[in-house]
Amino acid sequence: MLLFEYLRRVWDWLVRDAAHSSAVLVFVTIWYAILTNRMTKAIARQTRAMTQPLLVFDFRWEKEKYHPEGHVLIKNVGTQPLLLLDIKLSCSVDSIRLAHRFKLWDEHILSPGESLTPTFSFMHEFDKATYRIRPISAGYGLEVVASDLSKETVLRYYSIPVLNVCYCTKGMPFSVRAKYFIKPWKQRYHRLRHRLKTR
Repeated sequence: MLLFEYLRRVWDWLVRDAAHSSAVLVFVTIWYAILTNRMTKAIARQTRAMTQPLLVFDFRWEKEKYHPEGHVLIKNVGTQPLLLLDIKLSCSVDSIRLAHRFKLWDEHILSPGESLTPTFSFMHEFDKATYRIRPISAGYGLEVVASDLSKETVLRYYSIPVLNVCYCTKGMPFSVRAKYFIKPWKQRYHRLRHRLKTR
């Protein structure tokens, strides 16, 4: 009986003045908008999680461990295809630091379960520097930037095999962003140069 009386008083208060009804309607609309916004963000996060690239790495050395020759296994263990934007391997021994970019696989699509095995060799550079290699003292760092096919979710993977560490950060590094900004201009320049040569 008390509940019925309470509801009747609330109804009378709403009917008595149109401003009261409008205030309640505004409150309900705002609450509905907040809930809808939360749902939209949750769905967007879930979609990004489903499409984000998921990679694993495995280093294989030619002779002994940490020797400056070998190959890297890069495997897509996710459920969606991904786009490789940049692969860079660095090798350092004491004061000498070398880096190699695997440009062949720029914008390469890697299907689920598929893997790449780019080979590397820093021996020529070390021979030029007349540096005696002690394999155990060589340090490596592999940086792979990958995204979903629409380039909405971009992740940067960094692997340090000597420490058995692999971490991932969100977003495209500035160097990779600059590379893809400059790339179409370089193509236009080379096309124009080729046309001028053939005339």
